[in-house]
Amino acid sequence: MKTEQHQKVNTLFNSWAGTERGERMALGHDPLLQPLKTDWNWEQVEAVLDLGCGNGRALSLAQAWGAKQLAGLDVSDKMIAEAKKNVPTADLQVGSIEALPWAEDSFSHVLSVEALYYLEDPNQGLAEIRRVLKAEGRLAIMIEFFAENEASHVWAENLPTAMVIWSEAEWVAALKKAGFPNAKASRIRRTTVKTEAEFQPSPSFPSYAQYLAYVEAGALYLQA
Repeated sequence: MKTEQHQKVNTLFNSWAGTERGERMALGHDPLLQPLKTDWNWEQVEAVLDLGCGNGRALSLAQAWGAKQLAGLDVSDKMIAEAKKNVPTADLQVGSIEALPWAEDSFSHVLSVEALYYLEDPNQGLAEIRRVLKAEGRLAIMIEFFAENEASHVWAENLPTAMVIWSEAEWVAALKKAGFPNAKASRIRRTTVKTEAEFQPSPSFPSYAQYLAYVEAGALYLQA
């Protein structure tokens, strides 16, 4: 049964699906995915699952890099409809990360970009990831909304849904508790930065100074 939080996130991302906003968001995640091109041995990526897969952009990159089997899950049915157009060979499901529709040990690799902070219970989500990931599998999580990135905190004021804001240490501790004893954290910093002339204020980035602070903080890159 869908919870109120689930419904709110579904409504939010359905409103972005198939729009310029949704496409811009997906392409904007590309810099966060680039470390995976070298951090993972793509000859060993038998089956990859993208949690919060949106329109399938990350899965398209994974396929180009050599992933053999693709799967994705998103809370938004309209995002999944877009993903089916972009990666038609993938196993794509509408649902919650807190209750994944796959069996134990189904995947050699799991990734998630900018999704886990929308969960009501990230600990349950991490437990589900541990369940579907093979014992020696690899996990990569990229998050820009976290405690140390103070410039991102304004996002929670402008989105009609609750968002979990944990620190780097809290995310690593949660991963270890979920069964990832070797979990570690680092940062990904964007190499392409808008000039002040190129910058356009928005509810997410109301000032150029705040945008620069967001870039400087970088994205939290969790690996296990």
